[in-house]
Amino acid sequence: MYFVNGKHFSMGGWQVVTINCPRAAYRAEGDDAKLFAELKKQIDIAVEIFKVKKRWMDAIVRAGRMPFATQRPKDPHTGEKGDVAVYLDELVYIVGVVGINEMVQYHYGKQMHEDRGALRLAVRAMTEMELYVKELSNREGLNISFSRTPAETVAQRFAVADLLNEEFRAKAMKVVKGDLERALLMIEDTRDLPVYYTNGTHVPPNADISLAERINIEHIFFPIVDGGDIMHIFLGEGYPDPRGIKSLAMKIATKTQTGYFAFTKDMTVCLDCSHVTMGLREECEKCHSKNLDYISRITGYLQSVSGWNEGKKQELLDRMRYSGNEIR
Repeated sequence: MYFVNGKHFSMGGWQVVTINCPRAAYRAEGDDAKLFAELKKQIDIAVEIFKVKKRWMDAIVRAGRMPFATQRPKDPHTGEKGDVAVYLDELVYIVGVVGINEMVQYHYGKQMHEDRGALRLAVRAMTEMELYVKELSNREGLNISFSRTPAETVAQRFAVADLLNEEFRAKAMKVVKGDLERALLMIEDTRDLPVYYTNGTHVPPNADISLAERINIEHIFFPIVDGGDIMHIFLGEGYPDPRGIKSLAMKIATKTQTGYFAFTKDMTVCLDCSHVTMGLREECEKCHSKNLDYISRITGYLQSVSGWNEGKKQELLDRMRYSGNEIR
């Protein structure tokens, strides 16, 4: 895109540091004040990392070792050099969260969708963190954003790290999602285990609740975070009614606080004949081959499932999918 006088569109982040929210609950042992203190302590560590990153990047820019981002593209009309390609001063430092549901599950004894008190605790914790991030942003002179981490890998990584840690293993086993039994059998041989924490402020993928209930819980958190949040609606039908999709999309957009949502249907791809079938199949419906790959949404985008870690593959199997009269 071209803008007046060589101006252009530039955005992005310097660094994302994710908070292991369940671990804060393990350390707090049921004490609300300790829980919030532990969350803030992790944010303090994140800010120290941001400071290191800033010193490092400032040195790189001063030394002229960032030629692409600091180039000054020519104005398409005058030929004169305009602003730098990337407005470095506008890039943000991002504090992300993972495992809010498991945090309240361990701390409160119930998951967000199981009890209103658990949901209130989640909202309070997120609000406490949001306010603290703003406080630190002003105090440190850094542009810090509070967000939901995409978590293609970290949702699994935190769960595995807590299972490996003797201090936290027994506690993590009470709330971790996925196939815990299989993970414990594999843990001595690999770190790619079929376990995970629920991403961001999501309701657990396998929660057996209506779509309306899921939306009514997850939309509450959108005004608290600055970005990165997404509401997933996993479809149980290969060819859902487009009128139902449109109707539901309009309701979400106009009657909830949801800022970003996506409908996802799974696909099976035959690697022998290239036939694509909707849903997760065990064999190709055309040539009956079992040489298959699958496509689904990992966080915000569609991707081949063969490239996912075991935690995300397990989450794919766990997902509650909606169809019929729920999509309307």
